[in-house]
Amino acid sequence: MTRALICGGGGSVGTAWETGWFAGLQQQGLWLNDADLILGTSAGAGVGVQVACGHDMMAQVERYRAAGKRAAAGGTTAVLNIDTEGTTGFRGLFERGQASGRNGDIAVRKEISEASRNSIPMIELDAFLKTFKYLANEPWPPSYRAACVNIDTFEFEAIGHELGGSLQHGVAAGCAVPGVYPPIQVGKHFYVDGGCLSPTSVDLGIGFDKTLVLLVAEAPKQEIDALVASGTPHLIVNVDADVRAAWGENLMDASLAFEAAELGLAQGLRDAERVKAFWAS
Repeated sequence: MTRALICGGGGSVGTAWETGWFAGLQQQGLWLNDADLILGTSAGAGVGVQVACGHDMMAQVERYRAAGKRAAAGGTTAVLNIDTEGTTGFRGLFERGQASGRNGDIAVRKEISEASRNSIPMIELDAFLKTFKYLANEPWPPSYRAACVNIDTFEFEAIGHELGGSLQHGVAAGCAVPGVYPPIQVGKHFYVDGGCLSPTSVDLGIGFDKTLVLLVAEAPKQEIDALVASGTPHLIVNVDADVRAAWGENLMDASLAFEAAELGLAQGLRDAERVKAFWAS
């Protein structure tokens, strides 16, 4: 039996929520690192790699709790807070990129690539890579893929171990939102976050015996339609609707991340039984 796990994007808030959700599953004995494919987009790239590596996600929740206490006391944390007003120039590009899709208008992909290369990032390379320092000595899990845009070829790629380079750089590439973070070199090419073309890439789960999809952002309708039409047995898990509505549009607001981890944990505990039934049957 082949199984795929698709982890969608969702900024700093989505990263925290997905971390909590997987911790909830692990608390019930379900780790999901036996998947044949673990594909992450943006936030999902940073969380999915931890699942693939078999990391204890409850330990990550505890780190969010400690960071939340520091933030409440006026201290600093490693949770990145991005002013989305600074990305306004990219917003239209992202909208057109996602409307075109991963394999759509190459002119749009070229424009995104060139803008990514020429922009001055809000976060410098060294500071960005430090957020993935816990992966510095980890080998690439064979199952793990990060959704990226190759800004040299203007093509979408789900990058993995065959490119060479460190896992730390590969995951950073999958999270490198243009205009916020710099492009990341993995192997011979430079990459940015594949969320520019799809926040989810749900349809890459087609053809497996089972596909589990975890979504913070809404998936493009055509991707869901393609997955359903393929006949691939699947389960789609969304953030509880009232929680998602309360967050609003800025999923890079670090002040929301600490509670998001707790909300994810609570939902993961609730979802564990049905996910386990789907995954194991």
